[in-house]
Amino acid sequence: MPESSRGNTCPYCHRTDRQVKNGFNPSGSQRWRCQHCRRTYTPEPKPNGYTEATRLKAVKLYVDGMNIRRIARTLGVNHQNVANWINAHAAQLPAAPVPSQVETIELDELFTFVEKKKPAYLMTAVDRATRCIVGVAVVWARTTEALQTLLDTSVWAATYFSDAFHLYLSWVYAGQHQAVADKSQTYAVEGDNAEPRHDLARLGRASRCFSRSIDALRAAVRLFVYAWNRRQLYKRAHPRYPAHVRDFVSVGF
Repeated sequence: MPESSRGNTCPYCHRTDRQVKNGFNPSGSQRWRCQHCRRTYTPEPKPNGYTEATRLKAVKLYVDGMNIRRIARTLGVNHQNVANWINAHAAQLPAAPVPSQVETIELDELFTFVEKKKPAYLMTAVDRATRCIVGVAVVWARTTEALQTLLDTSVWAATYFSDAFHLYLSWVYAGQHQAVADKSQTYAVEGDNAEPRHDLARLGRASRCFSRSIDALRAAVRLFVYAWNRRQLYKRAHPRYPAHVRDFVSVGF
């Protein structure tokens, strides 16, 4: 027999007697049924969805190197929820902070896969002094137009260094450009390009976790660059304090 109670009031007929328990909602809230009007109601429904703390934890784990499905297993949620949270968090972030003045910028690209192992590139511009990523573009092909857009949207520098790839040799820079055959003048950008490979599972070289869409890759890169630049500027201001990239994914830190 269902358990009855006189403590609840039916929100439809406003009767208090003959109110019986009628199972639980998917969220775990107790459901009741009025035996007068035969309607079901929930006096104290639990809020739908996941808490902001859970969403933020998922984003931090993602920037800390976990792939989306592993985060989902760890938190006990659906992997598509995690992907949605990451994209939504990246979309609401402001532009990544950059130094107000930059003397030297280093340029390079990072190769990855998108969709069914279709090649894509991250073109990056890095400030040598702070190691901040002052410009980034996620593109299907390394073209002069993509390079020009990258330079136009980055801060200006007096000197630019790159490797001897023909794309850099054939373009005109606002500042002085020097191409070098070795890595003696591109060590900062080479080091920075290794960071997203380490911190974003979708960019790992020996991995099946490559992006299924270029928009998802762009969202992940936007999230990483925002957190990375904030961390680099924080370390420059507070060199004696530990700082992890995952701790800088939120605007209010």
